Amino acid sequence: MKIGLSGPSRSQQSLPWNAERSINLYPVIDEEGKETTALYGTPGCIQFTSFGSGPGRGGFTAANGRCFGVSGSQVYEIISDGTCTARGTLDQSQGYLTFAENGVQFAVCDGSSLYILNYATNVFQKVVTPSLPSAGTVTFVGGYFIVNELSSGRFRTSGVYDGLSWDPLDFATAESSPDNLLRVINISGQLWLYGERTTEIWGQNGSAFFPFSRVSGADMAVGTIGSFAVEEVDNTAIWIGRDKQGSGIIYRANGFTPQRISNEAIELRIQSAPAPALLKCFSYQEQGHSFFVITGGGMETAIVYDITTQQYHERAYLNEFGVYELPLAIDCIFAFGKHLTFDRDSNKVYEQSLNYYSDNGEELVRDRIFTHLSDENKRFKYNNLTIGFEAGIGNQVDPGKDPQATLFLSNDGGKTWSGGRNVSIGMVGQYMARAIWRRLGQARIRTFRVRVSDPVPVRIIGGYLNT
Repeated sequence: MKIGLSGPSRSQQSLPWNAERSINLYPVIDEEGKETTALYGTPGCIQFTSFGSGPGRGGFTAANGRCFGVSGSQVYEIISDGTCTARGTLDQSQGYLTFAENGVQFAVCDGSSLYILNYATNVFQKVVTPSLPSAGTVTFVGGYFIVNELSSGRFRTSGVYDGLSWDPLDFATAESSPDNLLRVINISGQLWLYGERTTEIWGQNGSAFFPFSRVSGADMAVGTIGSFAVEEVDNTAIWIGRDKQGSGIIYRANGFTPQRISNEAIELRIQSAPAPALLKCFSYQEQGHSFFVITGGGMETAIVYDITTQQYHERAYLNEFGVYELPLAIDCIFAFGKHLTFDRDSNKVYEQSLNYYSDNGEELVRDRIFTHLSDENKRFKYNNLTIGFEAGIGNQVDPGKDPQATLFLSNDGGKTWSGGRNVSIGMVGQYMARAIWRRLGQARIRTFRVRVSDPVPVRIIGGYLNT
């Protein structure tokens, strides 16, 4: 019989209820295809360059084409051939960053201080003035850099196109709630002020006294779980929310209305993070899919929302002990026609692409745990399982000359797994090869888990089960 083997990650707290996961695999939907849903392998990476001593902390691509990255405490300019030039030094060597530009200057905020690079002179300097006592995050709107002060609801604006000029009177306070302001961000030309429990939207007003004022009716009774859990995607905001009742729901703004886009399974993952305030979000687009990535916070794997299909999957790096941990990338930018990512632990910068099938030469392991199969708790026999891999697209030489898929079985709802059984998914040119596992025993409830670690394209298109 035909069975649907593709799908998102949505494992529940009770694994015997639902243990379904897609790790380093993402669902693709085509209503006119052989199957309505397939699973494609997520991108791999190769090293593009290295700089500083690490860890990688993020990067920024300016409108003028210049590209910057931060390794440890050092700010570098990255050139298209991979060479890097040091441009300045931050006070801190760890922690997340925010970036902005005004067309004349590039701004870096390290969570406490603001730094400015002049494009024309390449002079890099820390902003030191009593008018700017602290800077949590930075953004740019309509000629002004804006930063939020730490441990307050106050935000400040710079001089017009001058990130080194801060008048002591150029400040305002997010007023809808007395909570602390955690993030300032430009969303479609407006200033969004994210607090711990509320969000306000301000727009430019043309006033000579203070250039921003609240947009009437644009307050939201949802703030953010952390300063770096907000991202602009497709001209709107997506963020991990927090309000007076709790935290951990992912929202997408529909105008000025927060709409929940997460589900119970994903929210369980977020709320179980050891350090939810340290969750980090970034986004990128590839082959028609826009991805919103949630990493950090001590999670086991990154959670990824595909805006195109509205489905979730996971991404992870399998370490030397065979245990999943967060993927290497802590941030992603688009520069020189490439997606560049920054290694969370080292000084390496990677080029990420769906055309690469390893983590910079290390195994990129892809796991799919399928939905449970049962028939009113009756014991029945599993004769064979055929999984519809796209076959015949291996490599000419090893590794991956004869790519293998490994099947694991569970009879207790995904709590424990049998030893793996390997079959070939087809050497180069063997387009009609089929991945078949035979004589799979009997069970009242059966869960299949399939894994591929060879550096080849992985595409799963349905399957068949004979009982």
